[in-house]
Amino acid sequence: MLKITNIQANCGDSFLIEDMDDPRKLLLDCGFKITYQHKIRQLTSSVDYLILTHSDEDHINGAIPLIEDMPHKFTVGKVYVNVPSSFEVRAGSGNISIHQAITLEILLKRKNISYQSLLAGDTVDISKNVSLEIISPFRGDLEYFIGKYKEVRECSIPSPDPISKTSTIIPFETLAENPDVYKSKKSDFTNAASIAFILKYKEKKLLFLGDAHPTVVTDYLEGKGFSEDKKYIFDYIKLSHHGSITSISKKFISMVSCSNYILSTNGGKARSMHPSRETLAKLALNVDRNGSNDINFFFNYPVEKISSKNGILIRPEEKIEYNVNLIERSSFCII
Repeated sequence: MLKITNIQANCGDSFLIEDMDDPRKLLLDCGFKITYQHKIRQLTSSVDYLILTHSDEDHINGAIPLIEDMPHKFTVGKVYVNVPSSFEVRAGSGNISIHQAITLEILLKRKNISYQSLLAGDTVDISKNVSLEIISPFRGDLEYFIGKYKEVRECSIPSPDPISKTSTIIPFETLAENPDVYKSKKSDFTNAASIAFILKYKEKKLLFLGDAHPTVVTDYLEGKGFSEDKKYIFDYIKLSHHGSITSISKKFISMVSCSNYILSTNGGKARSMHPSRETLAKLALNVDRNGSNDINFFFNYPVEKISSKNGILIRPEEKIEYNVNLIERSSFCII
């Protein structure tokens, strides 16, 4: 059995993945510092693999106190993170996020903790039943991010645009037909460098997108021969960037078949609110459900709490008409 805990990390990401037939554990991202202090440490004091998908504070900040606690209060086997030194060894977005990545890199070096980078095409064996197929980032996108990473030591980089916010209640049908609004990879370079992977557990396949850029994901799937006519079937998809409308595309939706979608968010903060009602609408009306009548969106915080911040996600009549379920569940057991 595979157990996945979608850790409550406020508006961030953190997942504990455990093969219950094997003692090895994977921790995927660490949310904020409070996530490590109040959530992760309550679940475990040791993991065999730590993957930090990218440098945004809501994914990487919690790793700083975790690394500081090593090795006496917390132990980690292998660390995967894409920072200049990890990439340059194998190769021979916003200002705040990159500064935090620099802090983490310095800390890893000071504590003599080894770490590696991950690129599309790599594979990682977690246990006898669990393996990861890395689908993002591509080398060119990571090289561009590394260049920006180095520039931040000498100059300031503007903060990224806020995540789209739900405002007026536009009908689901209208939202589902809206054009894509994702930014170019160069203007969204932090997310273009985000680690994303397909987790394979026995016959099951789960897509963990981190904050991956939609064109990176579709380029990878296309390179593997998948298309609108030959869709990749997933049992679960963890949506990119907390369900932001700037992190999904019609092409991606056309290339996958899945009825279960995981979101990690408490609704966001300030002007950065998520998930987008438009993301839910585009999936509910356009994605292939792999033979299921229903489409399920799994939240790790109460939907009522998210809606109080973000506005209504789906009307009762839309739930019925399109067989949409909003489910509050932070733990999954996959057989």
